[in-house]
Amino acid sequence: MADWVHTFKGAVLAAEYDFTAHMNTQMYVSRFDQATWFLLHAVGVTPASIKQNKLRVAIIRQNYQFLEELRGGELVTIKSGFLVLGEKYFRFIHQMHNYETQKLVATSDCVAVEASLETQKSVPLSKDFVERAKQHLVTTNVPNAPDWIAS
Repeated sequence: MADWVHTFKGAVLAAEYDFTAHMNTQMYVSRFDQATWFLLHAVGVTPASIKQNKLRVAIIRQNYQFLEELRGGELVTIKSGFLVLGEKYFRFIHQMHNYETQKLVATSDCVAVEASLETQKSVPLSKDFVERAKQHLVTTNVPNAPDWIAS
């Protein structure tokens, strides 16, 4: 099993929480989106490579789990890793933690494909992508298993 990729570090700012000082749901989603870009960068998918290869990443399923609420001023970290690498899809997870307490506060579990910018159809994952992603595979790779096995 590989090491997690540290994909986000920040604080809950005043503009990001509601009248009870809890971080807004849209901020959890935004932080997970930012983490996705850093995870993709770790395996060589960047805005420049997307243009060059004419391939984009399309998330086809995303599930959130909220375990505890973050409050204004609290520090936040996200670590990310790949769960499954299939022929034409990959599954990854983000884990958001309260930096001070180290408690897991939220997760984002995603399934994505690479798709042609020209045809909008999914394509098989390149060998280079798979090899780089294996370096961040944080579970046993079981491509054809039901979701619950790779969790």
